[in-house]
Amino acid sequence: MKRVIGFLSILFLVLIGYYLQPVFFPPAQKKVSVEPANQVVRHKALKHQTIKAEGYANYISQPIENFEQSFGHPTKVEDSGFFFQTRDYALEQGILEVNVEAGKVSAIKVMAKKTEIRPFKFGMTSSQLSDKINLSADFALAYDEEPVAIELSENDMRYRPLVAFDNGTFAMLFFNSENEKMIGAVYLDIENLLRLMPYQINSGNPLANRVQESNLDWNVLNQQKQTRMVEAINYYRSLHKLPSLATADRSMGDSRKLLKSFLTAPKKVLSKERLEEWQTDQGAHLSNLSFELSATEFKDLAKNDRIDYEDGLFYSPVVDPLFNLFNWLSHAHSKAVFDTSEAELGVAIDQESMLVLLQEPEKTKDSE
Repeated sequence: MKRVIGFLSILFLVLIGYYLQPVFFPPAQKKVSVEPANQVVRHKALKHQTIKAEGYANYISQPIENFEQSFGHPTKVEDSGFFFQTRDYALEQGILEVNVEAGKVSAIKVMAKKTEIRPFKFGMTSSQLSDKINLSADFALAYDEEPVAIELSENDMRYRPLVAFDNGTFAMLFFNSENEKMIGAVYLDIENLLRLMPYQINSGNPLANRVQESNLDWNVLNQQKQTRMVEAINYYRSLHKLPSLATADRSMGDSRKLLKSFLTAPKKVLSKERLEEWQTDQGAHLSNLSFELSATEFKDLAKNDRIDYEDGLFYSPVVDPLFNLFNWLSHAHSKAVFDTSEAELGVAIDQESMLVLLQEPEKTKDSE
């Protein structure tokens, strides 16, 4: 009996010691590193593809003298009113237009039918381009040490792809919205890319258009740009076997009348929401905040002034008319305006605003 009691006593003491040991002698705690809750997670932007700079891409940001050593003297030089010159150069079966800022080439615009402009070729389709070049939809850029992320939509990739060269320059290529053949190319530096910007910006900001130069005669500049736009429209039509559109005093006068009416009293044709949009766009001076009258709004504008028309468009801002024409031709709804079979053409420009009017040709007494 004494042995049993002794055994139980020893067992009891062992159990008490076993269970009380963690209390009197706790195990050392392992150090666990804890990341701060506010840690910033950084995502590496997708790197866009670049291709070797060729042809016109090599002249961007170079002195204009370098360009003219290869292409000769300009056939026409005009002020834009936005602190750059527009110079025209001879190009067989095409238009070659160069923007010059502070003595350097900032943009080169080309329209032709089958001319080769390395590494591209007019007349090639968008699918042929994508087979030749690995096009990017996302562009991670930096301007003045600020990151800018650009995203191209599916339609942009199809009709307005952007190509980056290994010398830091770019080319916007414009394809006919009907047959998807290349009709225009614009080579430019990053600053002009961010000013013209027909694409979506996901981070960073587009650049505002430069304010108008106040020491220039804007009546002269507007007239010069109207003439330039008419010539470009008819050259595009000639490339596609369409007859030239005549500009009569009536159509030019009516286009100016409609433009003045809208700019003077936009609230007569715009809803409250659209009027706010127009006023915001005018205050921002950003090309990516473009404003275009809808078909119904344009109809109301013409009705208020009792002007008959077949088709037309109003668009703002227009800082570089040839670039805008390329852009319009890559959109089906605006391309239709320039593909009419027969009409009288009116073009009115007031600084950054443009109105294009197409009217039925007036019948003469001989034709009646």
